[in-house]
Amino acid sequence: MKRRQLSLFWLVAALSALAVTPAAAGSARADYILHCSGCHGMAGLGTIEGGIPPFPDSVGHIATTETGRTYLLHVPGVISTDMSDADLAEVLNFILDAWGGGEGAPFTADEVTRRRAMPIGDVVIYRRQVVDELRAAGTEIAEYPWP
Repeated sequence: MKRRQLSLFWLVAALSALAVTPAAAGSARADYILHCSGCHGMAGLGTIEGGIPPFPDSVGHIATTETGRTYLLHVPGVISTDMSDADLAEVLNFILDAWGGGEGAPFTADEVTRRRAMPIGDVVIYRRQVVDELRAAGTEIAEYPWP
C-alpha cells in the first residue's frame, strides 16, 4: 500500500510542478506538456543531444511559409499524435504564441487536416527545403543536427 501511495504522491508532485491543474487539463498548454514537452522541453528549447532544435527564433519564421507550415504538421511527434486536428491546431497556436515572436498566422483545424494529409516524403529532407527557402529570404533559423 505504501508503494502505491508514494507513486500517487510523485504523480501529483510532477503534475503540480508542471502546473497542470484540473481546469487546465484540456487546454492547449496541458496538451503541449503532455505531447510535446518530452522532446521540446517546458521552455521550448529542445536538446542539442537529441537533435531537437529550439522554438525561439525559429518556429515563427517557419510558420510564415507554406512549406514551413506543412513541415510543422509532419514533425514526427505531430504527424503521429492522436490529438484531434482542432486540438492540434490549438497546441500549434500555443507554441506560436509562446515562441513565435508574433510571426505566423494561427492554424485552423481545417488547415491541420489538409496539411497532415499531404505526402512530403522524408521529413529531414523536407526541413532542409524549409531552411533553404527561409535563407533565400534572408532568414536564419536554429541549427538542425540531422544529416
